Amino acid sequence: MLEKNVHDQSNNEMDLSDLLRGIWEQRWLVLFVVVLFTLAAGAYAFLSKPVYEARAFILPPTLNDIGDFNYGRTPESGMKPYTTKDVYSTFTGNLQSESLRRDFFNKVYLPSLSKDDRQRSLDALYRQFSADLTFVQPAKDFADRFAVVALNNKPDQAAEWLRLYVDQVSDATKKELIKNFSKEVKVHVRNIDSQIAMLRENAAGTRRDSVLQLREAQKVASAIGLEKHMIVSGSVTGEMSGMTDPRLIYLRGTKALEAEVKNLQERESDDAFISDLRKLQGFSDFYKNIKVNAEDVAVYRLDGVIEPPDSPVKPRKALILLLGVILGLISGVGLGLMRQYLSQSQRRPQSN
Repeated sequence: MLEKNVHDQSNNEMDLSDLLRGIWEQRWLVLFVVVLFTLAAGAYAFLSKPVYEARAFILPPTLNDIGDFNYGRTPESGMKPYTTKDVYSTFTGNLQSESLRRDFFNKVYLPSLSKDDRQRSLDALYRQFSADLTFVQPAKDFADRFAVVALNNKPDQAAEWLRLYVDQVSDATKKELIKNFSKEVKVHVRNIDSQIAMLRENAAGTRRDSVLQLREAQKVASAIGLEKHMIVSGSVTGEMSGMTDPRLIYLRGTKALEAEVKNLQERESDDAFISDLRKLQGFSDFYKNIKVNAEDVAVYRLDGVIEPPDSPVKPRKALILLLGVILGLISGVGLGLMRQYLSQSQRRPQSN
């Protein structure tokens, strides 16, 4: 048994030495393959177009940035104030909007391509565009910090694309929020005007009712021959003048009642007699004149500035060369061993 183990170990050592000897004998082939792969990797690394990466880091707006959106949105108005989270979530949602990306693709990306590149399939071009302009979700440490990344063979164009896209999304978000704001204010004004109209209608109805009551009282006063108001101890008592009991209005006398009826019938407007009407009219005028200008608000903050990158991210030349050497070495050793095996097979004597 011991002799067998020694024999197997000797065979293994001989196999390893044969392997190393075979590689050494094929060293020129291995070297040739390594050089070939390295040259190919170098050609790819140095001749392929460099790709530059521009990044924009996005943060939520401040309360001052969205201040105009909350103008007039008081607890009394019943309109909920905008928060920075509300505005920022709308902006980040639009950053990923497919319609906005398509619009940018058609208006900016396609015109920037050469005539030959535009001959490719639109689906293929859009896939390339989607890979060139990406949206990076924030890390846990920076929950509100998003990043937009643009890749291009020209560093200036990568930065310009980024600026244009972020500006396009910002403008679209402002338009959306201003449109929603305007609609909400219009609804609020409509509610106030409805309250004003209702108060005026109620006042007109109350005036008509008062005329009817006074006319009936006038008939009663005329029937009992009471022309002037009744005076008790030099004054008109509240009860006898009908202040506390409308049924005693006739005690004012026919002349006073006729004058009141005429005054009520000739009144042009009840506005002066409606409580809170002027307050509501003031609110209505105030909200009708509210307007948010896009240049006065911001829906995001830029963390830093968007600048053209000064070094490419692709190709990574050192890594490509290293991979070329490794692949060349593996391929060269494999080919060398195969060639050595075939050579030994041809030299081996054929058994009868």
